[in-house]
Amino acid sequence: MESQPIIVDELDRRILLALIAQPLVPFSQLADRLGASTATIAARYKRLHRQGLVRITGRTLPGFGGRHAYLVRAGSRPDHVAHLASSVAAYDNSRWVRISKDGTELMCGLVTDSPAHDPILTLLPSEALRSLDVHELLHVWGVGSSLSTHPPGSIDHLDEALIAHLAADGRASLRDLARSLQVNASTVSRRRQHLIDSGVLYFEADVHPEALGGTGDAMVWMSLPPGRIRAAGQRLRADSRVRFTAATSGSSDLVAHVHVMDNQTLLAFVDETLADLEVASTTVIPMGRVLKRNAV
Repeated sequence: MESQPIIVDELDRRILLALIAQPLVPFSQLADRLGASTATIAARYKRLHRQGLVRITGRTLPGFGGRHAYLVRAGSRPDHVAHLASSVAAYDNSRWVRISKDGTELMCGLVTDSPAHDPILTLLPSEALRSLDVHELLHVWGVGSSLSTHPPGSIDHLDEALIAHLAADGRASLRDLARSLQVNASTVSRRRQHLIDSGVLYFEADVHPEALGGTGDAMVWMSLPPGRIRAAGQRLRADSRVRFTAATSGSSDLVAHVHVMDNQTLLAFVDETLADLEVASTTVIPMGRVLKRNAV
């Protein structure tokens, strides 16, 4: 559980927003754009990383390698939701765990090899819940990427090890990666680029929601007519206000994590942007406590 006060200034926020848009942007380019020195940007990033406010991760699609990925919503009394969220966060295969702003809903992401026997999916159902929705992720849109759930040809042990290292630190240098993997830097560079070009690997900035400021932090669940889902997902992921978007099974067709400065801006996003995408219906869940964020 994260309880330390979050203190960031305007330059910190601008760095975080730039990293969300371009997780691997060189600090020198960021310095030119933000009007600060490269040393200042590097020092700010190191501090934000040390405080747990930002982490750059290399990602594969949740279904990559035969795994199944789910988003789960469980509604109950606030005391039961808080207890359930703590229990779910303790499992290794829960990737993130949050509670809605009003305390009545748990929302979590999980990855499993065996849905029928997964401990979280078997733990959740109970008479104490007023609602339980389990949505499998059918497709996840990455930043500027066309992602694949299947390996390009063959993925060997070196590729797997490289993916694991980049999951821990997406901005790790070629030299550090080469030393850890006991190969030369040119091999690391070539393998990493091949994984990116093949749509297997992408990068994202995991930023603590409270570090961005504002109050318009929400999960938005959407229903669309057939023929509109892929186009809507692509357009949403290109929107700077959207942190994550995926097509799902179940009662909704798309889900997006939206972060804006206030509720009026959130309403404008729903009433204008989603109307342009021909979204038929929406459910907006303002988000509150963070118990776990994007575990590797």
